[in-house]
Amino acid sequence: MRLNPRYLVVFCVVAELRSLSRAAEVLHLSQPAVSKTLKALEEAVRQPLYERTPQGITLTEAGKALLPYACAVNRSLAQATRFIEEKRHQRIPGLEVGLAWSLIPRYQVALLDWARAQEGRCEFQLTHGTTLELIGQVYQRDLDGALVLGGSEALPEPLEARRLTAEEAVLIVAPSHPWANMGGVALGLLEDMPVLVPQRNSRLRLRLEQFLERHGIVPERLVECGSLYGVKTAAAAGLGVGVAARSFVQPEVEAGTLRALFIEDPGFSLGVHWITHPEASLGVAIRELLGLLWRSLRAAN
Repeated sequence: MRLNPRYLVVFCVVAELRSLSRAAEVLHLSQPAVSKTLKALEEAVRQPLYERTPQGITLTEAGKALLPYACAVNRSLAQATRFIEEKRHQRIPGLEVGLAWSLIPRYQVALLDWARAQEGRCEFQLTHGTTLELIGQVYQRDLDGALVLGGSEALPEPLEARRLTAEEAVLIVAPSHPWANMGGVALGLLEDMPVLVPQRNSRLRLRLEQFLERHGIVPERLVECGSLYGVKTAAAAGLGVGVAARSFVQPEVEAGTLRALFIEDPGFSLGVHWITHPEASLGVAIRELLGLLWRSLRAAN
């Protein structure tokens, strides 16, 4: 015969509380419903399981023998219910990742493809910014990690940088510019040329300004274009020579709207780094997701 597990749950609660009325309150049942359930259980066992006394419910020998099994069922059902409720209300972890402006053409599609593959496992949010801005946001834990250009020097503790690859810095000009077909250019030639640069906290701009100052090269003027996109637009319009990461301008170079010039001076290759807090300080879910993302980036690179 198939026994209804609910009979055992009711029996366990009644035995523990030694009262039909109190058991009915705990189980959110009427007292007649509790009595009917116990009667059905006794009919299934074919023996009386309890007696009413002035002190409350007293179990018979058969009831005492059945009680451990009944309470085991009660515990298992309670644990299963708790597990289901936790899973039902469990929040999907959110993963917030930063990507440097100059790396968008090279890595944005790969990041979004990875996020699409994790659908239902995490909520993914991508933020863009300069290397310095993104490092600051990771440090403040506003971001879980960031893919940046350069950024491994003088990182605030306890942040860690893992090198993914390198990115070449190039000069960009319009196809009509006198330098368009030169292929490579020494930065000393910028002495009498307007130079198009992004915002002041751009890693590319900092590297260029440090080189010019160290070698005493004074361009005709530095034209701040507000962003790397502004540099591309101004260079394509023939307003001067811009500085950019090669992959950032590759779509325009392939389309013929810009020409990329190799910088002949050494030191204009910047590392692409993955910036995070140490793994030990991350939650389990975030640590696992960041590990998956890092391995995906390495495999696709």
